[in-house]
Amino acid sequence: MDNDDVETVAPSEIRKGDVIADPAANRWLTVSEIQLMEDTHAGTYRFFGDGPEDRVAFEEDEQVTRRAR
Repeated sequence: MDNDDVETVAPSEIRKGDVIADPAANRWLTVSEIQLMEDTHAGTYRFFGDGPEDRVAFEEDEQVTRRAR
């Protein structure tokens, strides 16, 4: 993954259309859907792209690498 023009943000700052890093697959994902899964201890943000394998999840206290807008 190219590290030019990227920023690190909280998952709550990600919006539809953002391009985020999927570190497990070593690729970039364009966000088309966002889900927040909450329980009594924490929240998990799930980000989906357009393809069947286009998904990545982050805990609310993790940082997400996003291509700068």
